[in-house]
Amino acid sequence: MAKWGLFLILLLRFSLGYAEEPLQERELTLDECIQEALKNRLELKISDLDIAQAEHFIQEAISHYYPNLSVTASYIRFNKPSTFEVDVDVSEIAKKVNIPLSVYGLEIPYFLQQEFAVGKRNWYAVAVDLNQSLYTFGRIKEGVKQAKIGHSMALNQKEKRKREIIHEVKKGYSQYLFAKEMLSLMKEAETQAGVIVRMVKIAYEASIPGKEGKETTKLDYLKAKNFQSEVKARLGEVQKNFQLAQLALKMAMGMSPDRPLKVAEIPIDSIPLDLPDWKELKKVMLERNPDLRNLDFGVQFYESKTKAARKEYLPTIGLQAQYVGPEDRFGMRNFWYAGVGIHIPIFNGFLTRARVGQAEAAFLKIKNQKIIAESTMSIRVDHLKETLMELTERIKILREGVEEAKERMQLAADGYSAGITEYDDLLLSQRNELEMKVAYLQSLFLSRMVRLEIEFISGI
Repeated sequence: MAKWGLFLILLLRFSLGYAEEPLQERELTLDECIQEALKNRLELKISDLDIAQAEHFIQEAISHYYPNLSVTASYIRFNKPSTFEVDVDVSEIAKKVNIPLSVYGLEIPYFLQQEFAVGKRNWYAVAVDLNQSLYTFGRIKEGVKQAKIGHSMALNQKEKRKREIIHEVKKGYSQYLFAKEMLSLMKEAETQAGVIVRMVKIAYEASIPGKEGKETTKLDYLKAKNFQSEVKARLGEVQKNFQLAQLALKMAMGMSPDRPLKVAEIPIDSIPLDLPDWKELKKVMLERNPDLRNLDFGVQFYESKTKAARKEYLPTIGLQAQYVGPEDRFGMRNFWYAGVGIHIPIFNGFLTRARVGQAEAAFLKIKNQKIIAESTMSIRVDHLKETLMELTERIKILREGVEEAKERMQLAADGYSAGITEYDDLLLSQRNELEMKVAYLQSLFLSRMVRLEIEFISGI
């Protein structure tokens, strides 16, 4: 029985291990990396909460259209009943009595004060209050409009954050591919340098001292070793950059740094070099750029705020009603009233004028900020255009230069093997080929970064 239990445990362990393996080894495409980031990044969940909050703001603004109905139940004890005095007219009696009393110098007043106690000391009641705005000259309408603009801004902010995450992943993906190709290039260069070191060592050991010609010297051997050490040092730096690029991509995807990651390798030189339609690009940017859209929403918001502030000069009309039962303090049963009132603002210490001024200043400020932002974005696109055109031309030149450097390196190696050329020519060709390939990869990478920046700010 114990053997079967151990067998089941081992079977389960191996099953789980094989189930996890494809997840760790499967290569992710760029689209899959983006989907992973959109699933993992908490910023989008926070944006969803902002949208939900904005929706509640709309509901709050719309609620002012509806009546405000409340019920209050209360018990009140008064320390004493309410009292009031009245003058009782006794003039008719006083006239008749005062005639005989006048003999004795006495007189009864024509009015006597009488005190009455009214109202309960212990009173309980239920009150129902109703308030309904009938006409506010557009105050509620502007409030709803502002809330809806806020909701649109929240949606736009989520879209902006989504685009930022996608942009980060694309940049991280491109950095990863660039670092990977640089690593491959340096490994290839190290291997090539090692081969040449062995070739130079053999030539040096086989050379005849004192023989004139193109024999290999110890200095040539040391130069070859020195170049190999230089390549090894650069390889170590490139390996570190590759690890950092991998970590940056994981962070952009919202992954744990300890989780293994493999991505589908796409040659960086397979990226197309065609240039966009710059005129159409600027037009699309003005329509789709998230920052410009936010500023446009801001203009609409403060325009509505200005209108709402000016409406504070106008009156408001509303309905008020109340029911008190079973009776009021003075015994009146099922007491109620209803009426229509108008509130007309006359003077509030220039408060309304100050609010109008604040709203107008904010409106003009955001409007000018939008103009500046559009101009800045346009200049930025022009700068990226010049940079991309220069990089595109540089890539074409370097692509030809790489082929020429390869051919030169092959000729130098063949010539050195045949004893026709000196080692310095071989070393120079070797170094030139490596630097040309590095410059070519760097130019491709920079071109990709510029294209991603254009894509991001244009909102494509």
